Amino acid sequence: MRKIGLITIGQSPRVDVVPEIKEVLGDVKVEVVECGALDKLSKDEIRALAPGEGEYVLVTRLRDGTEVRVAREKILPLMQRCIDSLEPLVDMVGLLCTGEFPELKSRKLLVEPSDLLLKVVESLRVSRLGVVIPDPKQVDLTRRKWGHVAPDLKIISVSPYTGTLEDLRKASEGLSDRDLIVLDCIGFSTEAKRVVAAASGKPVLIPRTLMARVLRELLEV
Repeated sequence: MRKIGLITIGQSPRVDVVPEIKEVLGDVKVEVVECGALDKLSKDEIRALAPGEGEYVLVTRLRDGTEVRVAREKILPLMQRCIDSLEPLVDMVGLLCTGEFPELKSRKLLVEPSDLLLKVVESLRVSRLGVVIPDPKQVDLTRRKWGHVAPDLKIISVSPYTGTLEDLRKASEGLSDRDLIVLDCIGFSTEAKRVVAAASGKPVLIPRTLMARVLRELLEV
């Protein structure tokens, strides 16, 4: 049986994400092995990873569902440690985060949803793009990330961890003038996608199912 490693910047298991990935994988015979960058850390150690002024903000969740913010620079060594620990056990590795991590290295195939989203949207050549992010402090970062992909960019922030589907629905009504909408966080579920699509009337991409479909393509014999 093939094995894939899934790495979260929070704590594993990601019971809010992995079941939907498995659903897309369907009848592909595969075992999922999870690792979380924060798995072995105390509350004080997790607090020490909080982003300071000007640092790259990432939003994730703990095992109990609590939302936390961490700095990308501080979490990188912990993510690499997860990759190193899973490499001997799995056939390929997927990241459960849409942050950008060019520094990460793996001897196995490393599937990064941020790269997948960017390349897919770039290939669609949309002019008006809507992007939903978890935290308003990520707006400038999001403009740098997506600005070269679409000339007309509209960004809204609703947390997939602390916001409600009603919050998301109301915010998404303002994206009805977009050609395409991207929910740029692994925390956004298929239900969140349906809510945004219904509220906006536009096609919507979410990273967890896009990555799952690529994993299925790679795993199928």
